[in-house]
Amino acid sequence: MNPILHVEIPVTDLARAITFYQQWLQVVVDEPSLLHDCRMAYLPFADEAAGASLALVQGADYRPSEQGARIYIGVDDLDASLERALRAGAELRFGPADAGDWRVAEICDSEGNRIALQAPGGV
Repeated sequence: MNPILHVEIPVTDLARAITFYQQWLQVVVDEPSLLHDCRMAYLPFADEAAGASLALVQGADYRPSEQGARIYIGVDDLDASLERALRAGAELRFGPADAGDWRVAEICDSEGNRIALQAPGGV
């Protein structure tokens, strides 16, 4: 079993972050809701599916950073996903590079978080 159940990405501007992640990942992000004095917007997920849920969160205790935990987002086509991220306003921090059976790259998202992209090698 994968021990990761949920990931929250800190944001300072929730509307900007929603626009960035929708353009990059080509998904529709849920309307923000208020939970524990934070504004939170979930990316698509299904409770019965494998993997973790992911939310963008704006609140007093949430500070974007390049130095915090590194989140790896799985993508099918690293080059196409990286190109969309850069067009949406990301800054390239590393890669793309081969890492065993995988290809990886790292970006700085619209909020200043360092986020990694990972795809199967040869794609």
